[in-house]
Amino acid sequence: MDTSAHVAFLSLGSNLGDRPELLRSAIQTLTGKPLIELDLSTGVASLYETSPVGARLPQPRFLNTAVRLRTGRPPHDLLHLILEVESAFGRLRGERGEPRVIDIDLLLFDDVAIEGDELTVPHPRLAERRFALEPLAEIAPNVIHPLLGLTIGELARQARVEHDDDEVIRVAGPEWVLTQTPLESA
Repeated sequence: MDTSAHVAFLSLGSNLGDRPELLRSAIQTLTGKPLIELDLSTGVASLYETSPVGARLPQPRFLNTAVRLRTGRPPHDLLHLILEVESAFGRLRGERGEPRVIDIDLLLFDDVAIEGDELTVPHPRLAERRFALEPLAEIAPNVIHPLLGLTIGELARQARVEHDDDEVIRVAGPEWVLTQTPLESA
């Protein structure tokens, strides 16, 4: 199957451990799998430090990014791969709002809408999440949300107004993924 058959957008976040290295390693692990391609020079967003949204207890801040993948995998197969990668990195699925070594969400898959027990695409809370929208808007500003009919750029602008208390700070440009240099401000 052609790896460019589909385009998927993922959000990645971490608020435990060496956050930049965990994100970098998760991206490398994903792109090392069959039927997954990522152009590191154009398919990775900047790195953003964000406040933990929906956290039940005080916890460290997150680092978040987004990636654009080309894949020959169908949506459910891609979801299973994401869950395998999270598990390999030590992600324990517990209650929502807990700290995470790694968190990978499938935000968009082509222009399809899927609603099921196991998978919902577009991600059901995407339009409310600045920590996902800001990096996604950087690499896909003109992609249209298949249910809302608005571009990702428009959704990000709306979220800046409606969720202005959610702190989202760009701490490194997209080249962060290509370097092994520690990020001082992250």
